[in-house]
Amino acid sequence: MGSYGLPVRSAPAFRYLVICASGVITALLFGPALRQIVSLGIHSDRYLQILIAPLAGGLLLYLERTELLARPLPSPRIGIALLSFAVLLGIVSKYAIPRNAAASLALTVSAMVLVWHAAFLACQGVASFRAAIYPLSCLFLMVPVPLSWLDRTSTFLQHGSAALAFRILRLTGIPVFRQGMLFSLPGLDFEVGPECSGIHSSLALMMIAIVAGYLYLRSGWMRAALIVLTVPIALFKNAVRIVAITILGSRVDRAFIDGPFHHRYGGVLFSLVAAALLVLVLAGLQRLEMRRPHRETGIAPGTL
Repeated sequence: MGSYGLPVRSAPAFRYLVICASGVITALLFGPALRQIVSLGIHSDRYLQILIAPLAGGLLLYLERTELLARPLPSPRIGIALLSFAVLLGIVSKYAIPRNAAASLALTVSAMVLVWHAAFLACQGVASFRAAIYPLSCLFLMVPVPLSWLDRTSTFLQHGSAALAFRILRLTGIPVFRQGMLFSLPGLDFEVGPECSGIHSSLALMMIAIVAGYLYLRSGWMRAALIVLTVPIALFKNAVRIVAITILGSRVDRAFIDGPFHHRYGGVLFSLVAAALLVLVLAGLQRLEMRRPHRETGIAPGTL
């Protein structure tokens, strides 16, 4: 028995009890908030990460279950302490700040995630919790971001993509004039609208980076770099999409501007381009990770 552990014989029964208790608390205290964020994820593409986050965290835990869950040493004292704080936070979010619906929902969902963290900590122990902190942290992506933040992100992607698309068009030699989001080419005028920001595909790309970074990279810095680099990848993908549709619309058929290629099929095609770029970046970061030990020890690859 450790300082915070339970006897081995009682550990399975204790884990079942904690799992049932966390389920009951989630259903009774956080049931309405859980239904609300699930509805947000289903009906709004801006909150796609709410649905993907628990799937991503669960997948990572399952794939690494042998390492993360092999030696459970329940820590009931720490787990119950965190559980008590989470429940208190949930009560405060429900009754202390009911007027600010967005803040109340975000705080309530944060408390719900902490309940699940407390259950894992109580069942598996501190060592397993530290090892599983990355997939467990994915659950915080379920916390709904305020719409004002999403609007600012969408605006940043829209303006950044337009600026990059303008530079690419200039490099191709196509005469183009830009005023804000308005583009003018010979025989074609169009506007880069908010729907061209690609925020939906950018969120999906970031979720892929979170999962891929955990599976294929070992350094926390490299994982963070992969996630951050999804932003320039998304901007480049959006810019290439704008340029391609612009050239097709001005040189081939204007139907490419307003047709199904723009609004349906193009999104899938250029998302594949972004995924390919992400794979190349991931491969590059893997090579950097392989070289770092040699740089730290001063030993060149292939030498003894």
